[in-house]
Amino acid sequence: MKRRSDRQIEVFSMSAIDLFAAAMGAFALIAIILLPYYQNELREKTPDNAIAELLRAAEESSVETEEKKKALEIKRSAMAQNVSDVKSEAQELLNKLRAAEQSLLEKQAAATPPPAVVVPEPIEEDPGPLPEPATVSFRFLGMNTTADDIVVALDMSRCMGGHEASVNKAVERVILSLQDNHAVKVLGFQQTDAGPRIRQWPANGRLRQINAGGTKTGAIDFAKGLTRQFGGSASMLDAFDKMLSGPGEAIFLISDGLPNPRANDGLSPNRLISEITRRNAGRKEIHAVVVGNYFDFRGTVEFMENLAAKNNGQFMALASTSAGVCD
Repeated sequence: MKRRSDRQIEVFSMSAIDLFAAAMGAFALIAIILLPYYQNELREKTPDNAIAELLRAAEESSVETEEKKKALEIKRSAMAQNVSDVKSEAQELLNKLRAAEQSLLEKQAAATPPPAVVVPEPIEEDPGPLPEPATVSFRFLGMNTTADDIVVALDMSRCMGGHEASVNKAVERVILSLQDNHAVKVLGFQQTDAGPRIRQWPANGRLRQINAGGTKTGAIDFAKGLTRQFGGSASMLDAFDKMLSGPGEAIFLISDGLPNPRANDGLSPNRLISEITRRNAGRKEIHAVVVGNYFDFRGTVEFMENLAAKNNGQFMALASTSAGVCD
């Protein structure tokens, strides 16, 4: 049997290609014919005078932009000049300050004499006695003194009643702040119907060294016993008369600052201060600690503060939260 030869299959024939070419030619001819009509329509929508206006506006905008650019350049140059002037003035001022400083240093150097040459003294084989140690300052509640002999004077008048806790705390702070070089004495005073009354520890009226056995405890316990015997008035003049003539270099008075003139030779508070100061004559320091509700009574703080100020002492106020019997 005879085989058939292979056949070629073509997608497009020559007739299809001719058809496509004719269609493209027809489209090109139509476009060429209609092109003038499109140009006329564009001219109708955008007239010549509008195009000229657009061109003129574009030119004016370009000119304005150029002018603004020149103005900005002028401003920038002016600002740069101002900065340069400020730098020059600052540098000139700095140079003047440096020159003034150098002149001042030269004057100080000329006025200061050269240091003297210190020739060390020869050391002796047998040195002399060592210098005595500096005096230690005693400080209590911000008040301080260099005195070694301390007298704690306690006002036992009736108006001190109700402030026992504040009084005991003040006495404890005084006693516990003392050092071994101190000696102490506690004295209570009051005016009774029989006259001025003084209670003191030690009973012999002398001072006791703080480093002696039981001194601090004995002084604190004695003061607590005094606070249980408040009554009468404050015979302050009589108490100071005895303390000024007795031992002690510094007196710490603890009181409410309400001395009764009838218990003090009829003296008003200011005259009482003057009389105590006259009798003291600067021999002893008098420090004042006012306790109680001292803002409820006029002149209490002034009395205690002035008494301390006129006798080389210091002043401290301790407020009490309890109501006193005189409130």
